Amino acid sequence: MLSRLQNGEAFPDLTVDVVGGHTLRLPRDLAGSYAVVLIYRGSWCPYCAAQLAAFARAHERLAAAGVAIVALSVDDEATSRALAEKLRLTFALGYGVIASDVASAVGAYLSDDGKYLQSTGFVLDRGGRILTAVYSSGAIGRLVPDDVVGFVKYIEAHRGTRLDAAVAAG
Repeated sequence: MLSRLQNGEAFPDLTVDVVGGHTLRLPRDLAGSYAVVLIYRGSWCPYCAAQLAAFARAHERLAAAGVAIVALSVDDEATSRALAEKLRLTFALGYGVIASDVASAVGAYLSDDGKYLQSTGFVLDRGGRILTAVYSSGAIGRLVPDDVVGFVKYIEAHRGTRLDAAVAAG
């Protein structure tokens, strides 16, 4: 059985090819910002498309709160590029991840046939530590932008307090 990541743990190192021709090294390339890492099932999933579109619409509010976004899936580059264009995604969209490797690293659920990852979302602090994780074992249950913005604003308002340590610890 895979182990789920816990609040306060460092997000594991992942290297992800991103639409547009570059590579992201998570969490290193997101250091200094709060970050949302969204793992989505694939472009074919209407729930995933709705989540990605919601994050795209909230991009300015998230950026104002100091939050970077990256999403990734097993989809190939052409499919990911088409999805980014269709949904007007302005954040990094990773493609071609190996489902079993990512599942082993972050504890995401795999589809019954092992071909794709179930929706999983992480909010990371500025140093790449997990503030919260949302694991879904099926089509529904995922992070939403309003919750992320509110959560980050709450954490910033309580930075350096005992409450800050308690939130990070879960």
